[in-house]
Amino acid sequence: MDVCILYLDSKGYTQVYFDSNEYGYFWLVLSFFIVLFLDDMFFYWSHRAMHLPRFYKFFHKVHHESTDPSPLTAFAFHPSEAVVEYFVGFILPFLLPLNFGVLITWQIFSMLNNVLGHLGYEVYPKGWVKFPILKFKTASTHHNMHHQLFNGNYALYFTWWDKWMGTEFKDYEVRHEQLFERKNIVKSKDGLYLLTVSAILNEANDAFTIQFSDVPAIFRDFSAGQHITLKVNINDEILYRTFSISSIPNSDNFLTLTIKKIKGGKVTNYLAEQLKVGDSLEVAAPSGQFYLIPEPANQKHYVMIAGGSGITPIYSMIGTILKFEPKSKITLLYANKTSTSSIFKEKIEQWAKEFPNQLEVKYFLSQEENPKNACKGHITRISLEEVLMKSDKSNLNFYLCGPEIMTNKLIEDLIYLGIEKDKVQRELFLIQAQTQENATTKAQITAKVFDQSYEFETVEGKTILQSALDQNIPLPFSCQSGLCGMCKMKCTEGKVTMKNNQVLSDFDIKEGYILTCQSLPQTNKITIKNQ
Repeated sequence: MDVCILYLDSKGYTQVYFDSNEYGYFWLVLSFFIVLFLDDMFFYWSHRAMHLPRFYKFFHKVHHESTDPSPLTAFAFHPSEAVVEYFVGFILPFLLPLNFGVLITWQIFSMLNNVLGHLGYEVYPKGWVKFPILKFKTASTHHNMHHQLFNGNYALYFTWWDKWMGTEFKDYEVRHEQLFERKNIVKSKDGLYLLTVSAILNEANDAFTIQFSDVPAIFRDFSAGQHITLKVNINDEILYRTFSISSIPNSDNFLTLTIKKIKGGKVTNYLAEQLKVGDSLEVAAPSGQFYLIPEPANQKHYVMIAGGSGITPIYSMIGTILKFEPKSKITLLYANKTSTSSIFKEKIEQWAKEFPNQLEVKYFLSQEENPKNACKGHITRISLEEVLMKSDKSNLNFYLCGPEIMTNKLIEDLIYLGIEKDKVQRELFLIQAQTQENATTKAQITAKVFDQSYEFETVEGKTILQSALDQNIPLPFSCQSGLCGMCKMKCTEGKVTMKNNQVLSDFDIKEGYILTCQSLPQTNKITIKNQ
């Protein structure tokens, strides 16, 4: 752009000058701030316009593929967006007398501001957003929230346009200050978060909800559908269990886990019968590949299919769509044994009344003879066909969560009905154990995790991860069910068999990747490393 301006100036078309004394130093300084103000104003309105559905996919969609920005995101955008955003810098030299040094200084300032805005790390200190003057300068958090929540915080250099037009997220200042909580966050010796139980709520039948208030920001800014892992000490036995989050991200100021008691389940029964308000639990950060990130410009049709306690992550997703994606539609197919075992039934019905044009709910009850306002039996291919008949197949997105038998069958039905695999996401609950044809063997494991190397022996019948945790070896993990992929490592020596795999592709397996939570040793010596 500068070369073009210099060329046009040599032809006498612009008002660019090089001698600082030509218009005086007062104008030199003032012109810099005029350029900033005009560029900031143009950016706000053009940026906001590019979020309109009719323009978004042609100009701005490429840039928003980064929901968790990094410095490289600052330079990732569609060429059409670049043309729009550089309009001010190109047109002003024709309208105002501008020193070439001012133009260069503005471009450097703009580039640095752009990188800071996409840093993914807050560089401005605590109290910045509270100071009367400084609060009008956008902090990194300001634009980071825009990438996460989409429909607000459009500003470039200064926050005043967002404040004047009511498009600044209401909790921006609170979020900025909460970043500095991290120094005071209490963690266990294992590096897990220590969260205090603030309430225990009874749900349907044997289901209950654990609520944690005053939680760190990481437990409010997760993606709907994700889960967390609890570490529980029961009679000196350390157990880990993964539960889906039922609270709504970026909306609720607390964290909730909704759990169903399992007959004979050590952890679920312990939590249901012995956990009290005021107790602390060791909790890992939210994780998982089953999630939904809303975009307010979307006009999708989501089909949510839940079986039993599989409603937990689906509930969080529905609440997220209703709050942050107002133009999208949701069809919920919810299967249970009886109406009394339907978790969140009252809240879901309340949502259906509040958002009648956005949320449609259909219940399926398998153990009630004459169900009221529900279908008797299971969700079947016919149930799916009824949804497809009323919908644009190309706009459908399916999310399934429930028992393995149910979700496997419904995915087969969806593929048979012409739904592409990449339009279907699922999370399994109550995974059935699979028998192994090969017997396990005792093995010597060498595990290389980042810069550390660990050696340990496995116990026959136990997975590599189970043996590691028993000996306090810090291998990465989360769900321990073969669903999240957090325990993925590369086996460079030896051989294992996996009990279950819902994450690794055929290519991953060919390259030697394994899930340690599902891997049973088949050779006496095994070497693994994380990538």
